[in-house]
Amino acid sequence: MSPVPEVNQERVEEVFARLVAVPSPSRQEREVADLVAGYLRDLGLEVREDDTGSAIGGTAGNLWCRVPGSTGRPVVALGAHLDTVQPTDAIEPVLRDGRFVNARNTILGADNKAAVAAMLVATEMAVSSSTPLPAFELVFTVAEEVGVLGAKHLPDGALASPVAVVFDSAGSVGGVVLKAPSEQSIRATFRGKAAHAGLEPELGRNAIQAAARSIAAMKLGRLDEETTANVGVIHGGTAQNIVPDLCVVQAECRSHNEAELARTAAAMVDAFQRGAAEVGVDVDLDIASGYRAFSLSRRSPVVSLCRAALSELGIAPRWVTTGGGSDANVFIARGLPTVNLDCGMARVHTPEEYVAAADLALLVRLMLTLVRLAPENGSRGG
Repeated sequence: MSPVPEVNQERVEEVFARLVAVPSPSRQEREVADLVAGYLRDLGLEVREDDTGSAIGGTAGNLWCRVPGSTGRPVVALGAHLDTVQPTDAIEPVLRDGRFVNARNTILGADNKAAVAAMLVATEMAVSSSTPLPAFELVFTVAEEVGVLGAKHLPDGALASPVAVVFDSAGSVGGVVLKAPSEQSIRATFRGKAAHAGLEPELGRNAIQAAARSIAAMKLGRLDEETTANVGVIHGGTAQNIVPDLCVVQAECRSHNEAELARTAAAMVDAFQRGAAEVGVDVDLDIASGYRAFSLSRRSPVVSLCRAALSELGIAPRWVTTGGGSDANVFIARGLPTVNLDCGMARVHTPEEYVAAADLALLVRLMLTLVRLAPENGSRGG
């Protein structure tokens, strides 16, 4: 079968710019989901959507479809997520010195629309190709940024492929994620007693003070080579002259070591409980497992597939151990061998986020090469 043709650079840039200009924070993906589904339906494909939106309080569900080809069964599923972190300003993508950036002071949304755009253009090329590729699948999840919720709600049996490749790791094309951590989230709700802060503060019990003492007692940041901990959100109180009776804190910890993850989570829980006791407030704790760690062998068929595709494009693979989770964690836990690949995005979740335009086109070529090589390298799974 012939090598992958050159990609129309202007086309992939156009699709990417259109996608990122549509805000799609987690649970608010409806507009971009309709855009993606419409694009695929215009190619003659049948797109399915589940009811994840209603299950998680969102506006849209996961999308998936099969792209027919020279094989009966699809040989690989390509995946990306539709949501972004919450933007704090408008998104105006501009191309500067070969990189897409946002002209406004917020995220660009290359995480993960770089992959979404490349998947759409790759599919367009596959459908119009005079040389049929093997059949493959596409899956676009929602609410990935808030606990990989979309992947967790994807119906059993939605995907028929023996392996999957998701494109949700930051870095230039060529990175292959072999290890990713487990994550635990902790939501602490402190309940004190309101009082006038100037007239009778002694009658109140300050929920924010309890939260502050708890956080001050924690070890946060990078705890060791495998473990991190963070407090990401705190909110409470109604006015500066009222002793606050409510404060909510959202925290997490991650580790490649399950025992260390358990110890870290227990230490954070203990800090929350001690902080509440010191101030005399109640605290309710909601602890949830976000996703489980994985570790892949370089010799596994799905990793071999990625190595072969990168090699054909003249790219030496970089073996990556990441501190982030992705849909790959969920798919692997559900029995679908999956690799997460770097897709060109950089400085994600910040106003400095960017993606090189050349990486977008290279990503399209990588996806088509993966599809072409999958019958030889990925069909056994594992």
